[in-house]
Amino acid sequence: MKTKEIKYKPYKGFYDLREFNLPKRIFTKLWGIQDILSDMVERQDYYKKFLPIQWEDAKQVSASYQQILFRYKKLEK
Repeated sequence: MKTKEIKYKPYKGFYDLREFNLPKRIFTKLWGIQDILSDMVERQDYYKKFLPIQWEDAKQVSASYQQILFRYKKLEK
C-alpha cells in the first residue's frame, strides 16, 4: 500500500503500520484502533481507577489488534 497518500504517524510504543503489508481498509481500521488505545494508555491511571471494566476491555482489544496485525507479513527493508 502506498502510504504517501495518507498522513499516518505511528504512536509511541505502537507498531509502525507502514512496516506491514496491509490492505488500505485494514490499515485504516488498525490506525483507528491505535488512536483509541494510545489515548487510553495516556489516561491509564484514570481508567484503572474509575473505569476498570473498560480498561480490561481495552487489553482484549489490544490483543485482538496484535493478532490481526501479525497475520500480515512484515515488509522487507
